[in-house]
Amino acid sequence: MDRQTFTDELGRALYGKVSDAELAGHIRYYEDYIAQETASGRGEEEVLAELGDPRLIARTIAETSGGRTPRTEYTVSEDGYEETQSGQRIYNLSGWRGKLLMCGLLLLILLILVIVFHIVVAFLPILLLLGLVGWIVRRR
Repeated sequence: MDRQTFTDELGRALYGKVSDAELAGHIRYYEDYIAQETASGRGEEEVLAELGDPRLIARTIAETSGGRTPRTEYTVSEDGYEETQSGQRIYNLSGWRGKLLMCGLLLLILLILVIVFHIVVAFLPILLLLGLVGWIVRRR
């Protein structure tokens, strides 16, 4: 991840959860922090790794600015789950596993739709014939 991707993800995650002025202030803070640390000789990747996931930072910012208790902390585990201090596990769909899962679900839905379509097409002549017979019987 690079600096631009980090700030873009942070901005998207904060959008609508804090005021526009607050959003701009947080983005500016992290841009300045990253610039200051890289100017002091640290690598950009090292600074970004130290900061962590921008979505988790955004969640903490949103919770603290929304009047919620700032005690809730999130960590991302190796298996793609976000865990709170209370032990609640929320699956994070933004990683590669989540994207793969979403692609699999879309393919499954598409397969189900294709099967349903084929069943309807297979029974359509029978349904049309029954409809025609019913129409003829009603007309007599």
